[in-house]
Amino acid sequence: MSFSGDWYKQICISANGFIYLYDKMMLKEKMERVPVICNPSTGQKIYLPKVLAKNKDLRSFLGYDPIENQLKVLCMTVAGYRQQTNSREHQVLTLGKVKPSWRKIKCLFPHFPENFGNGICISGVLYYIARSNLNTVIACFDVKYEKYSFIQIDDENSQLNWFLTLINYKGKLGAIVFDRSSHGNLWVLDDPEKEKWSKHIFHLPDTVFRAIRSIWATDTGEIVWAPSRWTHPFHLFYYNLERQSVRRVEIKGIEEKVSMGHMGHYRPEAIFTFTNHVENVMLM
Repeated sequence: MSFSGDWYKQICISANGFIYLYDKMMLKEKMERVPVICNPSTGQKIYLPKVLAKNKDLRSFLGYDPIENQLKVLCMTVAGYRQQTNSREHQVLTLGKVKPSWRKIKCLFPHFPENFGNGICISGVLYYIARSNLNTVIACFDVKYEKYSFIQIDDENSQLNWFLTLINYKGKLGAIVFDRSSHGNLWVLDDPEKEKWSKHIFHLPDTVFRAIRSIWATDTGEIVWAPSRWTHPFHLFYYNLERQSVRRVEIKGIEEKVSMGHMGHYRPEAIFTFTNHVENVMLM
């Protein structure tokens, strides 16, 4: 699929076979970024209504409700990440047969999302890293009921304040944390009600630090990462926690797909990877 070229590369999220990002579109005789949902399986893409909010900066997340089989976009205002002020407007858009529109919802817990990470949706709950009163929390948004809850990070788990990314680890929420050495820590939320975490230590080569945004886990529990910038040949790396071993897998055929720019020397500025992508032929 092709886009206008200058889309906002910080936002690229996948859920249930659909991808959410920002693209450029002509609005009122000027080019503006607007949210778009696309389906790689069908080639369909639809532009969503522009978000009307008092603040210019926005943060968006894509969630999926498996019970009602619905995709929803959660959007909130951000006054400015350097200001670190709480988000005041929260809006939701539901994709379906009816023309989509933004609806305001209430959030009684003051917070603002961090400016890194795109969140992750597990079993109908959208998780993302946020800050509240300068403390790190994990925001939990129930996609079906559109209700918030939050996981506090206490002193015992203070290392979780340095999140790298959130992952789906065997159906549970996991958090990847790296220290200054090559040690990596995988924290798994074993009991959401009691907020009990288990910690797993692993060792990764230095190449992982060039792939901060592209880390996930397989169904069997292997930690996987890919380079965030183009490399040739293109490899994925799999780390087995039980055997503490790394295997490298070359992905062939990508070189021919991306080398179609000017004089055949085009290279992508960024690479996004999606775990457990599914073929979805549903039309929007």
